[in-house]
Amino acid sequence: MQYIPRIQTEFDLPVILAALVIFLSYSPRGNAEFHATLTAATNYFFRGYSKSDNDFVLQTNLDYEHSSGFYMGTSVSNVDFGDDPFDDPANVEIAPYLGWTFKLTDDWRLDTQWVRYFYDGEIFDQHSDYNEFYFLLHYQDIFSASASFSEDYYNQGKASGNFELTGRYPITDALEISTSMGYSLTKKVLEYDYLYWDLGLTLYYKFVAIDVRYVDALETSDAFETTWQYSPVIANPSYVFSISIGF
Repeated sequence: MQYIPRIQTEFDLPVILAALVIFLSYSPRGNAEFHATLTAATNYFFRGYSKSDNDFVLQTNLDYEHSSGFYMGTSVSNVDFGDDPFDDPANVEIAPYLGWTFKLTDDWRLDTQWVRYFYDGEIFDQHSDYNEFYFLLHYQDIFSASASFSEDYYNQGKASGNFELTGRYPITDALEISTSMGYSLTKKVLEYDYLYWDLGLTLYYKFVAIDVRYVDALETSDAFETTWQYSPVIANPSYVFSISIGF
């Protein structure tokens, strides 16, 4: 296998975060919006499998949006890939991102986004930091379609893709129903491709959101022989509860 140089997390992550802080400090406040969210959830459900070994997670997100359409931020979550017997297992995922929103019409807009996933340790004894690139189409706040790809998924030298549809409908001013369905092309890294979906209700009160969501997934391909030991267990039908506080 051809060697692919790894971006050193110890150097690049502080640089990215420092640049983020400096940029936010000098940006015109009148043309920008800042947001922060803290979430507690019973699971970190991600494209058909759990990134928290089906356990509790705390997640934060800091976000900056400029009136020009540019936005940037970072998300942080605890993770557990079920590899505790290995040396230096990852416990934290940090995902800085950059994006741009293009207004197509009064109802339609297009987003492009870059995300870099950093881990504080290794996943099944492998360095696993990777990039992902997103393209999203939105109709008002009701419907979204997204396509994303990684040229080096989990730093394993193989590409991946993901396609997802999301719908939302406000029942009242305080209650919303939403659903999503996605297809993940990951078998060359994670042994299988996945079809996943969810359906949930979200209750909003001032700056608090309470969400209950049914999640499920299935494997849609034959097993692909990989050299990496990480092969996430497909999610069983279950409910995920979360509460978010934002400003």
